Amino acid sequence: MVLKGGDKGFGIPLNAPLYPSSTTATRIDYSRVKVAMALTNIEPRSVEPLLPEGVDLAFEMAAFWVGDYGISTVGGVYREVLIALPVRTEGIELAYYIPYIYVTNDAAMAAGRELAGAPKKLGDIRFVINDYGLVIGTLDRGGGELMRIEIAISNRLGLEQLDTFKALMPRKDNTVTLPPLLSIRTLPPLPDGTPGIAQLIQWYAKFTFMPRENPQIWSGETRVKLGGTPFDPLDDIKVNGGVIAGFYIEGDMELGIIRSIREWKLTWK
Repeated sequence: MVLKGGDKGFGIPLNAPLYPSSTTATRIDYSRVKVAMALTNIEPRSVEPLLPEGVDLAFEMAAFWVGDYGISTVGGVYREVLIALPVRTEGIELAYYIPYIYVTNDAAMAAGRELAGAPKKLGDIRFVINDYGLVIGTLDRGGGELMRIEIAISNRLGLEQLDTFKALMPRKDNTVTLPPLLSIRTLPPLPDGTPGIAQLIQWYAKFTFMPRENPQIWSGETRVKLGGTPFDPLDDIKVNGGVIAGFYIEGDMELGIIRSIREWKLTWK
């Protein structure tokens, strides 16, 4: 216990936390999830500076995700944008390292940053399916569009058709259990010389396609456009060779934190 009156959470303010302390001991659940996702080829040199020490690119590609979460046990109802890079590190042949995540509310931002080191910022995220069957996901942070995904949904897929990508998205029945997710959690150093720490955190994600009897999985022509500002240089990631595949999916999701893989000491400069 830290506060004389008792703590209600592990994230500050301890007496009025943005997310409950139980979040650290239980899984995080999401329901009524809608996602636009694109897999693209990238120029590997453009993402090398984003990777932690000891983590290397496994494939010359990236995944771009725009999610609309109907409800969740942390952050309630919100939307999210993330970029994931397939990587390898000691003891893990394939994982996804996440250099950027944006969300639409403070609870989702704080929980992700404090628990898993998810590099979350607040952003203006839009997710629509228009009358022409075009799924549009966009991210803006006051300097114009940072990311835009468009998927012209024209083909409905069966679960077995996803197995083309089973190395990236291993499936059992209706559920995909992604390779481990990696992010950097930090406690900054202080000017008096008190060191900080950085930890490479491993977490997991499962996605269950819904409804189970007739899952919503669609594909079609997909475009990805990245923008950037000095504060959000997403366009430093160079899409090279175009889109590999794009999907619109619906379902439920589960996240959880597993362990710290590596730790660094941070010093004041």
